[in-house]
Amino acid sequence: MTDRARGFTLVEIMMAVVIFSMVILSLVGLSFRIAKSSTRATDQALGMAALLSGVDRASTTPFDSLPNLVGCDTTTSGLLRAVGCTTVTSISPRLDSVQIIVTTSLAGGRPDTVTMQRGKERRPVPLR
Repeated sequence: MTDRARGFTLVEIMMAVVIFSMVILSLVGLSFRIAKSSTRATDQALGMAALLSGVDRASTTPFDSLPNLVGCDTTTSGLLRAVGCTTVTSISPRLDSVQIIVTTSLAGGRPDTVTMQRGKERRPVPLR
C-alpha cells in the first residue's frame, strides 16, 4: 500500500459534510412542521374546551339568570389563550337567544361561534 491510498481526500470529506447537512436540514424542517401542527392542535383543543364550557354554562343556567352570563372569559394554557364572549338576546318573554364566540390567540385562527335558543320552562296548568 502506498501513502496515497490511506485516508480520505478533501473532496470526499466535503461531499460527506454536504450530504450530512442536507439530511439534518430536512429533519429540522420536519420537526418545525410537527411543532407547528402540535401548537395548532393544542390551540384548537383549548378553543373547543372554552366553547363547550360556555355551552354547558348556558344550558345549565336557569332561564331567568341567563343575562348574568353576558361578558367575556379568558382561558389560558401555556402561551395559548382563548377568549369566550357570551351575549344573550331576548326574542320573547319566554325565549332567549344565547351566542358564544371563542377566539384563540394563534395567528390566522378564525373565531368559533355557537348560537342556541333557550326557552322558559312551561309549568303544567292544573286541571280545573
